[in-house]
Amino acid sequence: MQKIPKTIGLCFFVLICGASPLSAQETRTTQEEAIRQLNARMDELKAQMAKIQAELDAIHPEKLPQPGSIVSAQPPSPEKLTSQQQEEAIGEATQHHQTFAQDEEDAPRLYNAPTDPTYPGFFLLPGTHTLLRINGSARADLIYDPRISTMGDGFVPSTIPIASGSDHSNFNGSIRGSRFMADFRIPVGESGSARTFVQYDFFGPNGTTAPRLRHFYAQLNNVLVGQTFTNFMDPDAFGDELDNQGVNAAVSVRLPQARYSFGLGGGLSASVSVEDPDSSIDFSIDGSPVTPLTASPDVTLKLRNEWDLGHLQLASVFRDLGVELPDGARKSTFGWGVNATGGIEVFGRDSIVLGVAYGHGIARYVGDTAGLGLDAAPESLTDLSLKALPLTAAYGSYQHYWNPRMRSSLTVGHVNVDNTSFQLPDTYHKSTYSGLNLIWNPIGSLDVGAEFVYGWVEDKSGAKADAPRFRITARYNFVKLHPTEE
Repeated sequence: MQKIPKTIGLCFFVLICGASPLSAQETRTTQEEAIRQLNARMDELKAQMAKIQAELDAIHPEKLPQPGSIVSAQPPSPEKLTSQQQEEAIGEATQHHQTFAQDEEDAPRLYNAPTDPTYPGFFLLPGTHTLLRINGSARADLIYDPRISTMGDGFVPSTIPIASGSDHSNFNGSIRGSRFMADFRIPVGESGSARTFVQYDFFGPNGTTAPRLRHFYAQLNNVLVGQTFTNFMDPDAFGDELDNQGVNAAVSVRLPQARYSFGLGGGLSASVSVEDPDSSIDFSIDGSPVTPLTASPDVTLKLRNEWDLGHLQLASVFRDLGVELPDGARKSTFGWGVNATGGIEVFGRDSIVLGVAYGHGIARYVGDTAGLGLDAAPESLTDLSLKALPLTAAYGSYQHYWNPRMRSSLTVGHVNVDNTSFQLPDTYHKSTYSGLNLIWNPIGSLDVGAEFVYGWVEDKSGAKADAPRFRITARYNFVKLHPTEE
């Protein structure tokens, strides 16, 4: 084959090399034109979508949140509170106050104000304005009583047996303090809101682990119906304790009620409620028990003042106490009580809570005397007229933070009931309570703690008994409500 001359081959090479850059340049130009056209089409589609959205907004002025979206640090709030309403509802110190029982989270608030405006753990139900938080805790308690074998999960001084004989130690494990709850928050109208709260624990009857209803209430704006803490108590003034029962002297009971609250300005608010009376009266005439009567509901009034460093609350209750005697005769008396409580931040995150209650016929409201039938009793064996028994209860608790993840509380309390001459010698007269603990949040929602409590009780005859208790508790919350401030 005849060879191609070198000069001709060189010319072909130059032509090929010169054509390649031109071809690549044309390709890039074509791609850029295609991208420009696609961007133009996208801009047209965006304009069309904006037009359609404007038409939808004209039909539905309120924009629905994105279905299934998780509430973030700035969620759509169903409680559109003004600065005055926020001031009346909950102050900074009340928001910061943290207890192991977390009762402050469950309590109803003026204007349904949240304890944490970031709504931790809430999410939006698809296609609605409703915020929902499913929460709860898995809890285990290891309890050791060195001298008493008959006490339950909660340390109640009035149940310490006053009897001679040898002491017997007892070890007990329990999960009954575990809880499950659902919290619904719903906007209503321009500035209103509704809350429905349901909570169970596992303190079933007769010491079982069956579910027990703690709270089930609904509050529309400031009108509440259902079962929750009595209006006579202050869940923001409880000590930070591991014990399920808490200090003996605190007013603490949950019951059915209807309540109306209202703001007064300047951090002041008030509320009034009618509540299930459930007279706690228990005595016998010639061996035959009387029948308690509840002719009218209990009525409570409450005045509260919130400010940045703390709060003060004064509540009162008025009661109609009655019984039917075995012979059919009916006796009644008037009961009343006042409960002054408060809390204040002192040094850093340290805080103090206090409570003093006094009244005639209020034993069913106080932790250590609830269920003992001490609301009222006859004056004497010869005078069966009913007397509302005077009761005094006082407690205090100091909470100290060792660091952001570790805290301790020292709590003391005292309860005294004035007995009548009719009552038997072994009737409860007074008791004291003291407790010291250490609570640690090692990681996430896990809390562990150790606590020592000591109680003492005395009956009408002057006989006394005392008991110590040691407790180790571990609990995991489904939702971490208090972010750790490092």
